[in-house]
Amino acid sequence: MRLFNLFLRRAGVRSAPIRVPSPVSRLTVVCPHDVLADVRKQIYLDFEAAGLRVAAMAVDRAQGLARACVTVDCPPELRSVLMSQARQLSSLPGVRQVQWGDRRHIALN
Repeated sequence: MRLFNLFLRRAGVRSAPIRVPSPVSRLTVVCPHDVLADVRKQIYLDFEAAGLRVAAMAVDRAQGLARACVTVDCPPELRSVLMSQARQLSSLPGVRQVQWGDRRHIALN
C-alpha cells in the first residue's frame, strides 16, 4: 500500500482527506395525527436546547397514527443526553411509543 501511495504522489494525484462520518442516531416517535404538530415542535425545541441537532425528520402516516423518524447528529459524549430526551418525549401527552438507537441498535421505550 505504501508503494502504491508513493506511485500516486509521484503521478501528481493527491489523496482525499479521510472523512469520519458523523455519529448519527435515529429516534422514532409514534403518535396520533392530531398531536404530531405539537410533538414535532417539542422535538425541535427540546433537542436544540439540549445541544443536539436534528438533521432530518420523515413522517409516515397510516391508520390514524403517525410515525416520525428523526435523524439526530449525536456525538458519543452526548449519547446520554439523547437518551434523556427520548425518555422525556415518551412522557408527552399523546405519544404512544418511542424507539431510539443508532443504525445497529434500536431500543424500545
